[in-house]
Amino acid sequence: MLDERKKRILEAIIDDYINTGEPVGSRTIAKKYIFGISSATIRNEMSDLEEMGYLEQPHTSAGRIPSDKGYRYYVDELMKVSRLSPQQVEIIRSLLDVKFNEINEYMENIAKIISNLTNYTAVISTPNVKKSFIKYLQLVPVDSKRYILILVTNTGLVKDILLDKPENVDIKDFIYISNILNEKLSGLKLEDIDQKIILDIENILGKNKTILSPIIENVLRTISAADSTEVVLSGIKNMFDFPEFSDVLKAKIFLHIFEQKEMLRQIINSAMHEHITIRIGTENPIEDLKECSVVLSSYRIGDSIAGSIGIIGPKRLRYSQTVSLIDHICDTLSDILTRLFTE
Repeated sequence: MLDERKKRILEAIIDDYINTGEPVGSRTIAKKYIFGISSATIRNEMSDLEEMGYLEQPHTSAGRIPSDKGYRYYVDELMKVSRLSPQQVEIIRSLLDVKFNEINEYMENIAKIISNLTNYTAVISTPNVKKSFIKYLQLVPVDSKRYILILVTNTGLVKDILLDKPENVDIKDFIYISNILNEKLSGLKLEDIDQKIILDIENILGKNKTILSPIIENVLRTISAADSTEVVLSGIKNMFDFPEFSDVLKAKIFLHIFEQKEMLRQIINSAMHEHITIRIGTENPIEDLKECSVVLSSYRIGDSIAGSIGIIGPKRLRYSQTVSLIDHICDTLSDILTRLFTE
């Protein structure tokens, strides 16, 4: 348990380090943040904070920097979340509330907006496909051996999937099957397509079942196997503006993170709940993120959580402003997507 003076000193050190990136000495704290206490007294308190695990001392400096434990205490106990100004709120609304044709393209634009506003790396999961409602299906022959399944959902997602075409099936059959699939599947969630629905569709085929059933099975199997989410990234190069990542080895390690799309998907999907998630340094499950902090929150479509939005930055990121921004963007995006896709 920290007393009030130690709290003030720890907060001042972290605030200064976030702003400058330079190890913080007792004289800096005495001159800039805490008046009426000698630098010698502050130095003793800093030594105590180091012994308690809240601060670290780089080998080449007399100053201290926060440890992961120090950042965690700061975030949980000391941080005051800043409020966006009315002008900032209006700007964010105007940037997000725009027309779009395809949801993934829209999410890419949002990632660019976030990376530009924060100067960190933005990471977003697109709406969960399996939670989406089927709006439209069409089967289109390409040549004698292949056809395309076009799937459109209520979230504006369009998937074009190339499949193998059985013999003895012509364009009239594809039109016939498309009509049946639209009649039976339109308005359903992808995750709700079950064996009963499949049997109903096959029964409608009647005498055509032998020829057309393989296409139905292939289409439904493909829909069921559709990726739940995609991960969208923007602003990867932003991290190299921070001295911590100017080292070539650290830069390579950071870039390697973004080759692990499945791991990134798991991390961002683990934040699919109501509240802001902040992971600092070694709290991250990916070893390559131990020098980073991750801030995530979720957005909704209607009453359902649809995906997550967040940033990856250095451990000395501007937590207060970042939490406020991500939280507000998620709320605004939820309002926009709910209005578009549930009315």
